[in-house]
Amino acid sequence: MRELDFLFVYEHKVRELENLCLLKYELDRRGYRTEIRYVEDAENELAVKPFIHTKVLLVMSCYDNHALSWQIKNYVKFDKVIDMQWENIVYPKDEEREGAFKNYKEIGKAVPHVSWGQQNVKRLLEAAHLDQKMVKLIGHVGMDFLREPLCRYYLGREELFGKYDLSAERKTLFFASPYYGDSLPQEYIADMCSRFGENWTEYYKFMCDSQHMVLKWFEEICREQPDLQVVFRPHPGHPSLMAQKVAERCENFHIIGGESVKQWIVICDKVYTGNSSVVVEAFFARKMCQLLFPLPVTEGFELKLISDSHKLTDFEEFRASVSAKEEQFPTPQSSIEEIYLVDWDRPSYLKFADMAEEVLHDDFYKLTAGQIREVHHYPLSVRLLKAVCGIDFLYRIYLKLLDNEKLQWRFLVNQRALREKAYITEKEHAHELTDSAEIEEIIARIAKVFKN
Repeated sequence: MRELDFLFVYEHKVRELENLCLLKYELDRRGYRTEIRYVEDAENELAVKPFIHTKVLLVMSCYDNHALSWQIKNYVKFDKVIDMQWENIVYPKDEEREGAFKNYKEIGKAVPHVSWGQQNVKRLLEAAHLDQKMVKLIGHVGMDFLREPLCRYYLGREELFGKYDLSAERKTLFFASPYYGDSLPQEYIADMCSRFGENWTEYYKFMCDSQHMVLKWFEEICREQPDLQVVFRPHPGHPSLMAQKVAERCENFHIIGGESVKQWIVICDKVYTGNSSVVVEAFFARKMCQLLFPLPVTEGFELKLISDSHKLTDFEEFRASVSAKEEQFPTPQSSIEEIYLVDWDRPSYLKFADMAEEVLHDDFYKLTAGQIREVHHYPLSVRLLKAVCGIDFLYRIYLKLLDNEKLQWRFLVNQRALREKAYITEKEHAHELTDSAEIEEIIARIAKVFKN
């Protein structure tokens, strides 16, 4: 079994991977054993016994037992957990609602959570009722890439645009889509309603209708100004069929899901988004960003920092913005500072590494066997399989039986189906899966920045 000090599990590469590589770089530099793995890796899914033991497991979210179980599968044993809380900002209607999905229950009450700013600290203490020692005010590690020296980490305009066959000479608008996919299955919508209330269907309609109108604006500006180009970045994990149709009609409208939002922000000429924290990334990058809102947001779903911001509500305002030489930033700095820790003296990745060391060495954060056991509620057949696989020669027999397609015992048929499903899922998420070479390349770029 491979022994680690820290294991990072990520969900969306463009949202998390660079940030995790920065943290891995710092923790490796301090002498710790670390690794980064993708949550839907088929190797993780198919494991019937752990092949990794980590002292500290760092996950995308830890709302409850189910959320953690989905991430750890059977492949990892762990002693402690840190919730990276990449979804740090919640809908306003959930800020003070104790039973809100993102206000934690079960295992979520027993692990430390990273907080980007004071607003989230207040929520975790007053609405989620977490122990103060479990709330870690760190700031957003991703914002470190928008300050010296890490701002030099990103690709230059020629290299980035060449990678995606874009013209480096043409004026480029970047739109970071805040909209979920425009063809979500009913079961997904039902799950979101169970988490955020039945009026999430109204919010989803708002997103679809808004996306339709905003895409019309971009299509019209593409036709009016054929010398400019638009980069449309879908919301992570949510492709847009509407956007694909615009791309088919306009050669200067490009859908690109690769690279982080920050990479595009620092390079493109104009930045646009909607009900999204992307405006904060533009603020830290000292880059102008405007907010597109053709429709009012469903009550309770508009982010607080957006409610304090100036919005562009029709095509004429948008057109004027595209041509404007100078503009005013839409969100007051005071609103940003309430939600994000702004510390120009000490970067967040160092604060995070200090906190991770504290969790590693302090037994206060160690989970009990009972807490870990409660994360999984295995049926009897799975418990028996895990017991068998704990004995090496029985495990080898199990693998041989599994590979013998002539044997059609119900149990083996079910196990083969699970294996097939894992491979299909991995193939569907191939764009998210990474490997050690890619991680090493990102870390080498980070190290080069610090060296220079």
